[in-house]
Amino acid sequence: MLLGAAGWALSGGPSSFGDLIVVLDLTVGGTILTTGGLVGRARAAESRRDAQVRAIGHAARRMSIGRSPAEVAAVLLDEIRLVIAFNSAAVFLAEGDDALAPILAQGEAGAFGDDANRTRTHVGSGLAGLAARLGPMRIEDARREPHGLGLSASVDMPESLLAAPMRRDETLVGVVTMSRVGAKPFDEEDLRVLGILADLAATAFAGAASLTEAERLAAEQRRLLDMASALAGSLVPNDVAAIIARHLAGATGSSMVVVSDLDASSGSLRTLACEPAEHPACPAVLGSSDGSPAIRRALRERTVAIVAAEDPATDPLEASRLRTAGLGGLVIVPLVAKGEPIGVVQIASAERPSAEPEWLTLVRTMAHEAAMALENARVYEQARNLADRDPLTGFFNHRYLHERLAEEVVRSSRTRQPVAVVMLDLDGFKLVNDTFGHIYGDRVLAFAAGLIRATLRTSDVAARYGGDEFALILPDTDDAAAAAAAQRIQTAFRTIPFESDHRGPYQLGASIGISTFPAGGRTPAELLVAADERLYAAKRAGGSMVRTGVGFGDGEPMPAPAASAAGPRREP
Repeated sequence: MLLGAAGWALSGGPSSFGDLIVVLDLTVGGTILTTGGLVGRARAAESRRDAQVRAIGHAARRMSIGRSPAEVAAVLLDEIRLVIAFNSAAVFLAEGDDALAPILAQGEAGAFGDDANRTRTHVGSGLAGLAARLGPMRIEDARREPHGLGLSASVDMPESLLAAPMRRDETLVGVVTMSRVGAKPFDEEDLRVLGILADLAATAFAGAASLTEAERLAAEQRRLLDMASALAGSLVPNDVAAIIARHLAGATGSSMVVVSDLDASSGSLRTLACEPAEHPACPAVLGSSDGSPAIRRALRERTVAIVAAEDPATDPLEASRLRTAGLGGLVIVPLVAKGEPIGVVQIASAERPSAEPEWLTLVRTMAHEAAMALENARVYEQARNLADRDPLTGFFNHRYLHERLAEEVVRSSRTRQPVAVVMLDLDGFKLVNDTFGHIYGDRVLAFAAGLIRATLRTSDVAARYGGDEFALILPDTDDAAAAAAAQRIQTAFRTIPFESDHRGPYQLGASIGISTFPAGGRTPAELLVAADERLYAAKRAGGSMVRTGVGFGDGEPMPAPAASAAGPRREP
């Protein structure tokens, strides 16, 4: 009866295995030992399956919430370790057509080293590459691998290998590989479980990639919105360019960004901004940008140009300038508005410049927005110049002079530096107009403006105050320096006569008055009145002389000019 019960239990009938084994052990010991082993193995297999099912479910849940490929890979290897013992494991993700890039490793192969690219592989090469091409693989001992696949053991002892491709909708997502060193190799059950987890991981990786892409696009959108918001606050080309450079530098992580605009009439580039401004290579990266073949090509073809210092195809002069500046390369992006190039952005990097499609797309998108903002600022500047400038002489007008002088007085108060106001009136000009007409007189005025402009610094401001009267603002200039500047104008008038319409040369002369802040006045109006009074004092004294408030230039008339063949002598 007991033997019958044992047979019934082993054949699958319901029983209490523990009770049955005890009874049989008391009666027929030899037979019971064999039966107990079968029961133990059955229990172990059942326990293993339970653990696998739990691990697979748990892995699926954890991987599904992974926010990045690295997180998914870490969960995958953690969950595999719960059901499959391994010494080392690695996860590769598919890149491009057939590349496999390592994303994470654990165990003895964990470390990809300082340079992860050393373990990059391709479909068909190495264990990961072979699994990507052939499907799941189990090798009991890499030392005696019988399949002719070219694999070899990494240690001089039995090493079992597993590899499973991760596929989603027949698309290769990546590969997971592992090895176990020792006497017990991986079995088919290990390979089956690894295959299931690899399939789950493929879906999780795709979800993480989608999330990563969505977050990247959202971040790019935020950058564009931030830049657009900042650009909306200015219509000054230099300020707009500085905003563009700052935001592009932040978005691209580059060493330096230079923004230049293009003068359509001359074809020359003008550097507007450089970020960071303290970079030693600012403001010009390639010296004369107009002479850069890469920049000319980018503007001509309206396409992005990439210049690498170590690229044999790079112009030797450009490569030399990059190396001298301590830069590895440039990405040159044309700024195009309404179909026409209006400038260029140079994005410099210490290493070889990036050519990643996503990176270039971001740069192009930001450059497109930047081009429209810069063009609007340029159009506004042109309109403002028309409103602020005298069309005959190109000098600023009366209104702009008062605005700018107010700014300079505030700045001088803050910096405790002087600022000079120079008033200049051409001597005898009314007689020129009355004798030769207003057209001739306009030419004389334009000529005089050119001579004045040639004597000034770039920081000086010249305005046509009215008729034949001019006003100059000379920042950081005291009475002595202002008198010297006025004498340069007098010298230019004396040595370079005006010639036109086949008339003899006409020599200009001018009476000049100077006042300086704060001694000559503390407000713009006081400074202008003081300078104007000294101008007329110079006229009353005979003209062609400079008058200041502290003696510089006082009583120093210029030599009297000879009678001009162009017309009458000038009146004092």
